[in-house]
Amino acid sequence: MNTKKVQILNLFKNRYFHYSVFLIVVFTTQFSSISIEVVDWDESTFFIISKYVSEGKILYLDYWDSKPPLMFFYLASMFKIFGPSLLIGRLAGDLLIFLIIIHVYKILNNFYNLNICFFSSLFLIYLFSYEASQPTMTEHLGILFIVVSIDFVFKKNNIVNLIIIGILFSLSFNTRNNLAFACIAISIYLLFIKKIKVRSFKWVFVGFIIPICFISVYFFIKSSFKYYFYMLFQLPFQTTQTYRMNFNEFIDQILSILNLDQYISIELIIIVTLLITIIITNSKFSNLTSFNIDLLNYLIIFFLTISIIFGGRLFNHYLIQLFPSLAIIFASTLNYFSKNKLIMLFVTFFVVLLNINLFTVGLNNLSNYQNIRNNYKIALMSDNLRADNNTSFLALENHLIFFYNDFIKQFKVVHPSSLTNPVRNKDIFDSLKKFGLVENDQFLEFVENKPDYIFCENNCELYIDQSYYVQNYFLLEEVDGLKLFQKNRAQVNN
Repeated sequence: MNTKKVQILNLFKNRYFHYSVFLIVVFTTQFSSISIEVVDWDESTFFIISKYVSEGKILYLDYWDSKPPLMFFYLASMFKIFGPSLLIGRLAGDLLIFLIIIHVYKILNNFYNLNICFFSSLFLIYLFSYEASQPTMTEHLGILFIVVSIDFVFKKNNIVNLIIIGILFSLSFNTRNNLAFACIAISIYLLFIKKIKVRSFKWVFVGFIIPICFISVYFFIKSSFKYYFYMLFQLPFQTTQTYRMNFNEFIDQILSILNLDQYISIELIIIVTLLITIIITNSKFSNLTSFNIDLLNYLIIFFLTISIIFGGRLFNHYLIQLFPSLAIIFASTLNYFSKNKLIMLFVTFFVVLLNINLFTVGLNNLSNYQNIRNNYKIALMSDNLRADNNTSFLALENHLIFFYNDFIKQFKVVHPSSLTNPVRNKDIFDSLKKFGLVENDQFLEFVENKPDYIFCENNCELYIDQSYYVQNYFLLEEVDGLKLFQKNRAQVNN
């Protein structure tokens, strides 16, 4: 074999070459959704509050959301450095995905050859290409901390590493509450499989307390510690009692998310592949316990599934938490068939094929990004809005318009579904009233006072009767179902 061919082969086996491929593929496939202005209301909420925090507002005191603080701090720092924009917000999420891919690759490299690590990581990139994973979500930051902690699980059990694991647990909990269940799974693994002594495990608790202490000091200085404490320890239990899907709703949501109501789908192929992995590689319990990386990730998937069931709700973006563990188990499948060249060739083709369509769409969006940005519907409607500091504005949905416009003011409770459902959110609503963040019938009083503008799409008549619009408003602008109503001049004069 000549020198040039050897150099090429060595390049393809180089981990830094793999990192470069991951960087390109992640950002390009994720860019396939940049044309979608609003993918998820949660993302819009993160962007709005993080922008306010970057401008000096105090989280939970000035603007409230039910999520822990780290996602807001992360995005606020990005907006502070690069300026607030939809692009920066999305790229911030893409960076988190890239870091997750790198750390999963590093974990796999402790157990498998580079080819298996490479294609399993590409498979993980495909999982992150789900529409629910396209927006920047708390799952992305929280699961990064979990993945890094998995890496430390397979290092030496010294005090420093155990403290770091505890710190990572705390950071994930301060990003997304239900990831505490993943921390429990890893803790069980440490205590019962890796057999860490209880007196050594205390250092994990020490590490867990450290970030909470620092974050508590910050909120104490900002006179908002009670809001942080409520959000972190009391709110999660109120949330699980607020709205729970019944069994049929839960099953329908699973079928919708996984496309299992179809006869054949890529999702079904993936599930079958993973089931084959479990059956073949773990036909005996001794096989399961002998290969620790698989067992740990089965535990994580099991406990995260329990957390979703315990919460009583299933939304598409919840599945993001499972993606790294699914990719690690997928690597076990590849390892089992690694000596079969035909199967490995098929897997290579299959994994590349999974990503190629979104990669092509992403490249097209990159070349047309300026045109895409100039045609964001909500941004254009915000630009055309005649508003000043006295303008009252109500967004029943797609509240991203507050991110674009500095003149219109948002409620302290930012997510649009919060104030409109005081009955469903009664326990949370009562707590927020005690804190002075909301008032009795705040939404109804705001509607009765007839705001200058009402912005809506599908929910225009969900909370407000049609006759209200007919009597008090005219349709100022409508673009692709987005409706902007302006108060009649007679009402303005009144």
